This record gives sequence, C-alpha cells and structure tokens, in this order.
Amino acid sequence: MSHFFRELLSKILGKSVYLQIRNQHLYRMKKFFFSLSLLIFVSCLSAQDTQTLFTLDGKAITTAEFEKIYTKNNINNQADYSESSLNEYLDLFINFKLKVAEAEALQMDTIRSIKSELSTYQKQLVKNYANDKEVSEALLQEAYDRSTLEVDASHILVRWPSSYPSAKDSALVLKQIMNIRKGLRASSFAKQAKLKSQDPSAAENSGRLGYLTAFQTVYPFENALYKTKAGEISAPVATQFGYHLVLVHDVRAARGKIKTAHILIKSKEGDSSEKKALAKATANQIYQDLMQGVIDFATAVKQYSQDSKTKFQEGQLPELSTAEMITEFADAAFAIEKNGDFAEPVQTALGWHIIQRVSKTEIGTFDEAKAGLGSKISRDSRSNVAQTKNDQDSKVNFGYTTDKNHVNDLIFDLAKSYDSGTFTLNEEDYTAIIFSIGEDAFTQKDFIVYLKKTVKKAVTNPAVLPALLKGAYDKYESMKIQQYRETHLAEINEDYKDLMQEYHDGILLFELTDREVWSKAVMDTAGLKKFYDENKSNYMWSDRIAYTSYTFYNEKAAIKGLKCIVKGMSPATILAKLNRKETQVTIKSSKVLAEEFNYGSADIAVGTVFSNTLDDGKNEKIVVDALLGPEPKKLNETRGYVISDYQSYLEKNWIINLKQKYNIEVNQEVFKSMIK
Repeated sequence: MSHFFRELLSKILGKSVYLQIRNQHLYRMKKFFFSLSLLIFVSCLSAQDTQTLFTLDGKAITTAEFEKIYTKNNINNQADYSESSLNEYLDLFINFKLKVAEAEALQMDTIRSIKSELSTYQKQLVKNYANDKEVSEALLQEAYDRSTLEVDASHILVRWPSSYPSAKDSALVLKQIMNIRKGLRASSFAKQAKLKSQDPSAAENSGRLGYLTAFQTVYPFENALYKTKAGEISAPVATQFGYHLVLVHDVRAARGKIKTAHILIKSKEGDSSEKKALAKATANQIYQDLMQGVIDFATAVKQYSQDSKTKFQEGQLPELSTAEMITEFADAAFAIEKNGDFAEPVQTALGWHIIQRVSKTEIGTFDEAKAGLGSKISRDSRSNVAQTKNDQDSKVNFGYTTDKNHVNDLIFDLAKSYDSGTFTLNEEDYTAIIFSIGEDAFTQKDFIVYLKKTVKKAVTNPAVLPALLKGAYDKYESMKIQQYRETHLAEINEDYKDLMQEYHDGILLFELTDREVWSKAVMDTAGLKKFYDENKSNYMWSDRIAYTSYTFYNEKAAIKGLKCIVKGMSPATILAKLNRKETQVTIKSSKVLAEEFNYGSADIAVGTVFSNTLDDGKNEKIVVDALLGPEPKKLNETRGYVISDYQSYLEKNWIINLKQKYNIEVNQEVFKSMIK
C-alpha cells in the first residue's frame, strides 16, 4: 500500500481503524467494525463554526468538520495551527473527500456485500444508541447502589386469580390487600402473613424472606424493598404474582459472596431426642478432630458428610450471597475471617454443619461492576423502564397517533372469535389503522397476522383473553415503535448519525481504493513489470560478494577438500567425491553485501579462501567466487517494494484524475483565518 494512502487513512480515520480495515482486506474476512473511539472524521457541527472551508462540486465542507479532525488527531488536542500543518491536513482531507465522492458516484453503496457490511454495523451500533443514555446510566447506578445493601424483609401476598388479570381482577385483588393493610402493624405482620398471605411458604416462615439484595426478586418488589424504611410497611406493590405488602426489618451493608465447603450431619425436627443428640455429638467430635489436626477437612468430608451432592467434591458449594443461603448457615459462613478456616458446628433445618471458608468476593467498585450489571439489567424486567422511556421519546420525536376505539373493537372481536386455540376471524376484513409512528401506519390486519404467528399455546380460560390480548397488543406496538426508532435513529441522534456516516464513507473508501490501488497493483502483473522496467534504477544492489561455503565434518575431510578447491574442482564434483560413502561436507552458495562479508580483510579477491572453526568443531572454508558491482535487483528480489511504489504511482495518478473530474474550490480567506 502506498505511503500516501496509509497516511491519509490513518489520519482521517485514525490508525486503529485504518489497520482494522486493511487487515480485513488481507484476510478476506467479511465482517469488521471500526473502533468507535477513533472514528473521528465527522462530528456534530457547532452553530457558531460553520463557515465553508472548501466546496467539492458545490457541496460545502465546513471549518467545523475539518477542525474536528485536525484537533482530534493531534496528541492531547495540542494542534499546531501553523500554515504548513494546516495545509498538509487540508490536502489529505480533500483527497479523502474526492475518493468518497467518486465511490458515491459509482454507487458502490448499492453493492450487496457493502450493503451487508453497513447493515451489520448498523445493527451493532444501534444497540449502543437506541436506549436513552440517561435512563440506562441511572439504572446502572441504581443497581450498583442497591447491590451494596441487603434488606431483611417479610411480605404478604394476594395472588392474581389468573395469569392474565383483567382490570376488574386487579381492582378486586387491590381491595383485598388494602383490607389486610388496614390496622396492620410491624408487630402483627408475621401473624397476619401466616393467616392471610397466599404465598405457600408463609405458613412456615410467617412471610419472612430474610436478607435480599438487587436482582434477587422481581423489579417492582425490589423497588418496594429499597424504598421502604426499616420498621415500615410498604404501600401495595403489584408484580406478576399479585399484590404484595412489604415489611422492612433491617438494612445492612452487603456481605458480598462467599464460597464454602461443609460437612453435614443430618438432623431433622422430627427425629428422636436420642438421634438429635447423637448428630450434635458427632458434629462436635468432628470439629474437635479438625481443630486438633487429627484429620484434615477434605478427608473428614469423605468420611463423615451426609450431603451426597458435595461429599465427593471436598464438600464445596457454589459461591453464594446471603439471600441464597439458609440464614444460620450464612451468618456462620460470613463470620469466618480467613480462607481455609472453619466455624464451630451450626444447626439449620437440615442438620449440623461444619463450614469451611474457601474464598470471599467483596462488592467491587462501580466501574468494576458496570459490565456485569449491564448484562443483568438487559435480562431483567427493569430494562422495560428504558424501553418505555424510549417509546415515549419516539412518539414525541417521530410523531405518534392511535385509535383506541379500533384497538378495543379488535380485542373484543378477537376474544369473541377464539375457538380451540385459534382466532377464527378473517384478517382481510380488518383494515382500520390502529396506530402510526412516523411515516409507518399499522392496521388491525397487521396485528391479527402477528397474533396468529406468536400465540401458540391454547388458552383454557376464555375469561383471560381480553387481558392477554391487551398485553400482546402493547408488546406489538412497542416492538414496532422500537423497530422504527432503530431504522430512523439518525433523524434524532446526531452522534449515531455521524458514526454511521463515518463507517459508510470509510468502507466505500476502502473498497474503492482496493479496486483502484491495492488489488490492482497486485493483480496487474503487466503494469507492475512495466513500472519496474521503467524504474529499475530505484531498486539497485550495492557492491556484493558471491561466495561458496564448505563445511567439513572432520579435519581429514577439510584437508582433502581444500586440495580439491585449490585444484579448481566445482562444488558439485567436491560434494560427490567426499560424500561417496558418508556425509563429510555440505556446500552452500550465497551472495552478501560487501559491508556484511565478515570473513576477511578489505583486500578480497576472487579465489580467496578463508578458514573458520565452528562451535561444533567442524571446519568451514569460504571461497570468494565473484566481486559484484552495483546492478538492478530482479523483480522477484524486490517485489514487495515495487508493489508499494506502484501503488503510490497508481494513487498519485488517480488523485490527479479525480481533481480533474471534480471541482474543488478552497476559500483561502477562511483557511487563512484558521492560522494561529
């Protein structure tokens, strides 16, 4: 590749971007993505800095666009605004713009492979820009802040009567939970939970959930946990399970996660007193043996533990947080101060445990946790918060209308038509528009077709159909708004628009330059040969020495071989003569630059023989065959350099032709105003 084009791409696109593009070409890979941090040749333009620096066939290129490149490509933005430096960059930038203009004139962005590249990049990039940045950052910060705390809570649940509760169902359940809340106090919460909660576990735990942290419950319930003060009861909170009341007992700093191993001696509530006593005594004896070094922990696990799942894994459990362990177990585990230490036997509903700490992970910094939290948020219902905000933003920016009557009529007809797992109405009869976003309108028919494709599971209770259909419609509308937002994001997001334009121009530039310069220089063998023949004087050897190296395996062979050399025998004859029975000599002919010949003094003549003893004891004889003066290198000896120069030649002529084809007018007054 020519130096000129390397300089252009590396300065205009950034070195990392340029290298990535070129590597993709070399390895024939179809997919590549520019480093967003280095794609800098177009940026948002400030209103006060939009003077035209030059025009290309009448199209204005502003000082703001040029200066963004110029300052960004200077270390720490220490741009040198001297006339020579600005001129250099301007020349590079004009050449870049010429090539992009040529690629667009050739409609290269309609080529299938390029369209595929652009589409792939667009799909990747839109993920970073489709969501509201402020909302996404707020969710990350909220998740991190909450993950640093653990909330001890109890709850009372009144369940929905079905999986798809209607508005009437919701009102009824809300009334029930409000009746429970009347007069409810923290002191009576456990009793009321045991009596009235529809959580099956409440009969045993009186609604007590223990300590919880972020992502361990559904998002609406988590909100109630962290927004309710210790000692207080929340307002009713709706989740997919029903309405909850949440009592917060305590809030403490999160303990992080701990990996443990344990020895379990089973002991249940229903066991006899003798059996319970034996279990406790056994656990205590094992603990004493461990403390006294009579037995090591891994051996004790194999010999005594009654946990069949961990018995042959040295008793090791997964890394867990407080909420993922039985309370008594968690308290004992987190009380152990050092890895390898173990706690006194602790009793849980399963029996007696002797716990060893394997490792402990503390809560990291926000930056350390950010990536993991982002992944969790994307899989969690809280991501709906960002989606809802996006939908609202899209409705405002693109324009949104809806006809609730047409929506409600359609839901009513669909529910009425449902029979044996199928919606029987004919979608062709439903043409009314139900909503529009931007320039796209969606009809009742569109939703019916979507519904028939997506609702596969038969509904056994017809009463839930209206609520199910309303949920499906809301999902459909949100999906279509999101798709429209992604397709038209450039209309409302300047950063996204600029990056897409950067990639568009960059890939066109790469493909066109490959066609006109890179591949052409490699494939045009006749043109390359002609260029070489016309420029042989640029590829010259300096003075060289041609010599033959004889390596003799022993002293006898060296003496015999030297006699043959003195007699003027050819290397082939010497090789045949000495190696008749076994290998006694190896021979190699070489050429080396005169200044790199390290065997003799400056007085070297043809026929001179130099002797050298090698490290392995073999004897080497160097015979000077010829003293070679300067001469042109053969094409195969310098092909890489010739190709590089040929590319520069092709590119130089290409630029000349482009400048003749397109009209460039630089506003010298504006340019000089930039000089500092």
